[in-house]
Amino acid sequence: MPLLEIKNLVTAFQTPAGRVPAVDGVSLSIERGKTLGLVGESGCGKSVTALSILGLVAAPGVVEQGEILLSTASGTQNLLTLPERQLRSVRGGRIGMIFQEPMTSLNPIFTIGNQIAEAVSLHQNISRSAARARALQMLRLVRMADPEQRLDEYPHQLSGGMRQRVMIAIALACDPDLVIADEPTTALDVTIQAQILALLADLRQRLGTAILLITHDLGVVAETCDEVAVMYAGKIVERASAAELFARPLHPYTIGLLAARPTPGVRHAGPLRTIPGMVPAPQEFLSGCRFHPRCAYARSTDCVTDLPQLREISSGHFVRCHHAGALDAGALDVGALDQMQSAPPVALHAQTQAEQKGGSR
Repeated sequence: MPLLEIKNLVTAFQTPAGRVPAVDGVSLSIERGKTLGLVGESGCGKSVTALSILGLVAAPGVVEQGEILLSTASGTQNLLTLPERQLRSVRGGRIGMIFQEPMTSLNPIFTIGNQIAEAVSLHQNISRSAARARALQMLRLVRMADPEQRLDEYPHQLSGGMRQRVMIAIALACDPDLVIADEPTTALDVTIQAQILALLADLRQRLGTAILLITHDLGVVAETCDEVAVMYAGKIVERASAAELFARPLHPYTIGLLAARPTPGVRHAGPLRTIPGMVPAPQEFLSGCRFHPRCAYARSTDCVTDLPQLREISSGHFVRCHHAGALDAGALDVGALDQMQSAPPVALHAQTQAEQKGGSR
């Protein structure tokens, strides 16, 4: 039984422009002691998925449907149906979260020691002195330099890497079964990034903590993750083990992401490949495959009109693409990647928009 299983999660925001589906039918599972990488461009719904797990989606956002099942000793509990008081015991207790920007997540008027100790006191019935001792222990665990001194310092007195270590210490203070790490290396230099990733890997190995790693950095995913889920426009478009996904990507979006990576030690004759266009805004989702306006493999007969389902192409490898079978059979046209770099099928996109507008009338 997976530690956490998400089934058909839909999270939307009600705005003056109408309903905006940020997460649209996402299903995921995370095994105990494993790291799942959730990958995608900014705006695809990664962070909203994480906030939905912990019940932290702020108004006007609302989780409209789905199940988020957390494994317990007596079975499973659906986090979406828990009363707020019970959910608070899970949030920070069994599930910890490392937020994307530590400077805005830490309280500037309380010391580091107070903030870690507070997280412990909320979930464990211990004295203030014991909570402070636990805070010091956590700073040592995350390899904070001079932990005794840092305990009484404020967030503005720490560097970005130190603040990120404090966030990790808070997330791990109550020995959670799962840690959600939302872009934990954002805005950190390469050396500090490597230290943070090594720290997370070491803690997972020593404590057996499962990690949901949200990132857009494929290098981080290749180095740290057991499984990968690629997200695009609110939906999971490909899911497989990390080794399988990097060796045999089958969704055109994943293929484009991997083709856009620079290769260390290789001198490129021209500019790096790119995927043209941008992730559409949720209120602008077209019918059919949501990637088709940017995809060189799109065909008007099915890609434009029919939304592909996430289907298992091979053992444990799921892809949301009408042509995944053909790509798996070796029908990948390298020239199509060059076409994706130069321009998307603009004529097809314009035709689709015209057809949809005509149909809406």
